[in-house]
Amino acid sequence: MIAAVCTFVSDIYWLHPLRLIVRSFVLAGFIGICGICCSFSRSNLRRGLKLLAVALLLTLVTAAMDAFSGYTDFYIIRFGVLHMLAISILLYALLQRLPWPLLVLFGLLLIAVGKYYSTQPVAWSGLLPFVLGIGDGSYSADYFPLLPYSGYFLLGAALGVFPYRKKQSRFPHGGSGAAWRPFCFLGRHALWAYLLHQPLVYGLLLLLGLLFGL
Repeated sequence: MIAAVCTFVSDIYWLHPLRLIVRSFVLAGFIGICGICCSFSRSNLRRGLKLLAVALLLTLVTAAMDAFSGYTDFYIIRFGVLHMLAISILLYALLQRLPWPLLVLFGLLLIAVGKYYSTQPVAWSGLLPFVLGIGDGSYSADYFPLLPYSGYFLLGAALGVFPYRKKQSRFPHGGSGAAWRPFCFLGRHALWAYLLHQPLVYGLLLLLGLLFGL
């Protein structure tokens, strides 16, 4: 049973066109919401630097996991979603005084360039092409290049100010009811939730592998 599920996931689900389409929309929505959150920050510069420090620490931890496990380029995250979000926040901090139509156009340009190079990669190597996502690049267990994903972020940051001009919750009663408290808690501690879920998932999968001999 377990082997059949693994085969289904690897051979059918993972490469299915429907999954790839849904994944694109989900990622665009998630990253756009992250951009909207810039409207609530007192200092996007400070928030971006803090997240970048956490992202670099994650790179060191995953590199150490490779070293201790004897693998090469297996666990390491060289430029994942946290790296991308941190750079995008810092980029927005530099551009946030621009009129929102210019931010929208810049975001659309980043998306268009990223989509083009995702189908027409060039034989460029090095850190900058890897971070931008326009070259052959290096391995990263979690990889979110700036192109096109920072474009989705800027679109969210530029357009998200309109529904949140007063910086108030759009939940009924301001999200103060008991039913909304778990969501508010996760929202206030989103970074910790993201960091903690990874070792929990890895541990669960490792336990299942040991139990079923996978």
